[in-house]
Amino acid sequence: MKQIVLPYASTGYFSKAVSDYLREADEIKPFYEYSPKLPSFSNVIKKRSDFFTDREVLYEALLKQHEIFKDEKSLKSVFQNIESLKDGNTFTVTTAHQPNLFLGPLYLIYKIIGVINLAKKLRDHFTSHHFVPVYWMGSEDHDKDELNHIHLFGKKYSWDTDQEGAFGRMKTASLNNLITEIGSILGNSEDGKACTNLLIQSYLEEETIAAATRKLLYHFFATDGLVVLDGDDASLKSLLVPVMEKDLFHQSSFPEVNTSNTYFSKHYASLITPREINLFYLDSEIRQRIIKDNGRWQVLHTPISFSEDELRELLHSHPEKFSPNVVLRPIYQELVLPNVAFIGGGAEVTYWMQLRSLFEIYNIPFPLILLRNSVLWIDQGNAQKMKKLNISVEEMFKPPDLLIKMFVQSKVGELVSLKEEKLKLGNLMEHTMNKGLQIDGSLKGAIEAEKIKMQKSLEMIEDKLRKSAAKKEETSIQQIHSLKEKFFPQNSLQERHDNFLSFYLRAGDGFFSELKSNLDPLNQQFSILIDEA
Repeated sequence: MKQIVLPYASTGYFSKAVSDYLREADEIKPFYEYSPKLPSFSNVIKKRSDFFTDREVLYEALLKQHEIFKDEKSLKSVFQNIESLKDGNTFTVTTAHQPNLFLGPLYLIYKIIGVINLAKKLRDHFTSHHFVPVYWMGSEDHDKDELNHIHLFGKKYSWDTDQEGAFGRMKTASLNNLITEIGSILGNSEDGKACTNLLIQSYLEEETIAAATRKLLYHFFATDGLVVLDGDDASLKSLLVPVMEKDLFHQSSFPEVNTSNTYFSKHYASLITPREINLFYLDSEIRQRIIKDNGRWQVLHTPISFSEDELRELLHSHPEKFSPNVVLRPIYQELVLPNVAFIGGGAEVTYWMQLRSLFEIYNIPFPLILLRNSVLWIDQGNAQKMKKLNISVEEMFKPPDLLIKMFVQSKVGELVSLKEEKLKLGNLMEHTMNKGLQIDGSLKGAIEAEKIKMQKSLEMIEDKLRKSAAKKEETSIQQIHSLKEKFFPQNSLQERHDNFLSFYLRAGDGFFSELKSNLDPLNQQFSILIDEA
């Protein structure tokens, strides 16, 4: 497997905020605390060591969440890491994501391998400390339309369910037909059957999406010591009660994030809009915003409401009924975990930076933020097509029209170029202008207008020549379109669209081993992995 790396900024798929963060531009420095480099971790670890983390509550919550795995020998490394979290010299490196159906787009895999590889690197570098890779499963997310489908072999497969509320709590029994349909696509080969059986064992033998997601991830990453933590947990949320009280009764987060956004938006696009209350009410098939209205706290789109005393009592007796939104979720995560680094996508990196001042308000350490690895997979067949077309990896990132124009130009070269004719026209019109001005100065405008018309005519002729030449390269142009759609489906990155199953079907566990070998979370560049075998 050959690896090529490109600067993120050169791909055209990352925002100015992300690009400036990676190059540590002055404009963005107020919004983060640590440079995204290995030496920074010395200061991160020291500051995190000085902050109290209730490790006992965290440990007990993880044991409870892993009760069904207690006799699984394959999870030995997972339980060793859970045990290690009781030690004050153990820290976490974390990524977070919703439990998309069948793991969703590829980038969840890249996030998880990022924390696994970072934990290893930190253990090697800071030998007196231990580091645990954590996947924080955002199982309370209720955006079903975003989470209930995958894209596989160019087709969308969706789970139609009437269930509402937190996606991670949804029951998996009705997934049988969808898994059968996907199984028929994966085929009857040994590898195809193995993929289908993985889905059956994870999603039909477990009761909920959250449990199924954890089981599937442990099939692939248990030996790496990955710890899957579900934030939908009463004991963990009890630690957040003081923060939730301030948000519910004093709206303390709202003005702080608004102020931060004012400064941030002077240079960059803001990705989060705080609410006066940044909590949802969470119950069976319900996850709805809480608003304050006429002295009462109302759950939107429901008849449920509370007085201040009622809400305060509920918060203390049942903290699990409150769910943080995008503003408070990072606060919750960093309060619960002894965390030193967070690995996220471009949007996450951006909105975490917008929240830095909120961490200061709540006196919670802000972690080192890393952009997750991005990967483009190019299989052997497509690599050969690119070679035949003489198109480089870098060129594949260009817009389709420009790429095709460059390709046609490389094929027909000077044949369709009227560069020489344009030069001759320029000289001719300059001579004509000089001659005309000698006769009558008022002719300047008319001659200039004719010059522009002739230049446009030449450009139109050149365009027609190019189109005629392109028709002769129609087969090659179709191949280019096909490659662009394969690598950038719906004009998005492959990793934001395709599911892992098609890659796993082809390469098996080699898919994961190649990623582990090639991805370095501290090497902040876009990776292209090319199968040249």
